[in-house]
Amino acid sequence: MGNKLKKELSLSQVIAMAAGGMIAAWMVEIKYWFELSGTGSFWALATTAILVLPLAFVYSEMSSMLPFAGGANIWVSNAFGWNLGWYFDWAQLLLYVLAMPTVSYGIVTMTNYFYPLTFFQTKIIALTVLILWFFMTNKEIKLLGKIQNILFWIMIATSIFVSINLITSAQWSMANLKPWFPKGFPGYSAAVGILIFKYIGFDLVPQLAEEANFPRKDQWKAYLGAIGITFLIYGLAIFSNGGIVSAEWIANIDIVDPRVADLVGKHWLAVIVVVVGILGTVTTLSGFWLSASRCLYGAAQQRQLSPIFTKINKDGQPYIGNIVVGILAIYFTVFAPEQWVEYIYTIYSFVAGIVYTAVVLSFLALRKKQPNWERPFKVKYGPLVGLAALSFTIWVIYASLSEISTTSLYLLAGYFLIGVLLHLYAKRMQKLHPDKWKPIILGPEDIVSTKEPSSLT
Repeated sequence: MGNKLKKELSLSQVIAMAAGGMIAAWMVEIKYWFELSGTGSFWALATTAILVLPLAFVYSEMSSMLPFAGGANIWVSNAFGWNLGWYFDWAQLLLYVLAMPTVSYGIVTMTNYFYPLTFFQTKIIALTVLILWFFMTNKEIKLLGKIQNILFWIMIATSIFVSINLITSAQWSMANLKPWFPKGFPGYSAAVGILIFKYIGFDLVPQLAEEANFPRKDQWKAYLGAIGITFLIYGLAIFSNGGIVSAEWIANIDIVDPRVADLVGKHWLAVIVVVVGILGTVTTLSGFWLSASRCLYGAAQQRQLSPIFTKINKDGQPYIGNIVVGILAIYFTVFAPEQWVEYIYTIYSFVAGIVYTAVVLSFLALRKKQPNWERPFKVKYGPLVGLAALSFTIWVIYASLSEISTTSLYLLAGYFLIGVLLHLYAKRMQKLHPDKWKPIILGPEDIVSTKEPSSLT
């Protein structure tokens, strides 16, 4: 096939993009974590990190076996057919598109530390950020990877430095972390189900698999690296802030880390964390935007969408997909209510649970249907790991449904109604233009035959 993506991303850059997709605007979002379960959200995040590991291993095997842009779509198509794959591609597209308003709002909300903004002003600036970043996403992925890599690791180092400063301050106390579970087990359980959202980002790895310039057998390193770094940063943030201020104080503040730094008399620390947080979060848009456009690219390769989405610009970017992703991101940004975090968290978690469940079922099905396919990384005790992952994904669906609003369900229904219409359009085009729209399911034989790079590069 023509219009191939360029293999230009190192392991470090893929980890930065994946973890960058998880670590974004925590200074704003931490308010919602404390609302769910107080300082117990630390243990909820730890629990979720452990529970998500079987799922990460499932993803590692699947993306090493079928390293195509489109990820879950390609895997589900191989396991259960082209039609079902279509709908799960549409579902995972929503995950990435919904993340972008979250990030853009978070960027603007962090600037409230310097200059208070109304929600309308926040919305306008968030839209401006999205539009400006559209032009960046059409540049070479190697350039985007380098920019994100630098800013991401600076953000990580700064975040750790700030947390250590707060923990070692005279105002920090272990006693202030108690009670760990102010809302009991129901609050902790809800937090575990909803905070899976904070580990959504590791699934950016398969979307970038076609552009990864490291051995497929090392895919697991990208998943585990991203998950580990995410828990470290978020865990330290909860621990450092929760040891100084109460959940009630956090509930009534706009942006947590810098306000806490001011409270302990370290304004310079507050300025640093806000500036670095904004720069790091801006680059987060790249990972989600690129992944969303590659959902469209992968679907077009299988002729689930128009072949026009496989068109690549001179910098190696599927530019038509980038335009559509931008339109969708702007739509969700415009219609987001003032409680944007709660609004997006619940939809995001529910849809993620659905997509992840389909991936696990595909993993189990392909182990039986295609046992001889090459798996550069193969999970030991596959069926057992698959069942553990499946139990977790089903529970995520249950927990997120208990928190989701009726309005959110209506929005989801409208989104999938559009999907049904587009699917019917694809089926009709197959009849009208059978050569151009002939269904394709990408398999091992479609993997570009190039020399595997060394693990040391």
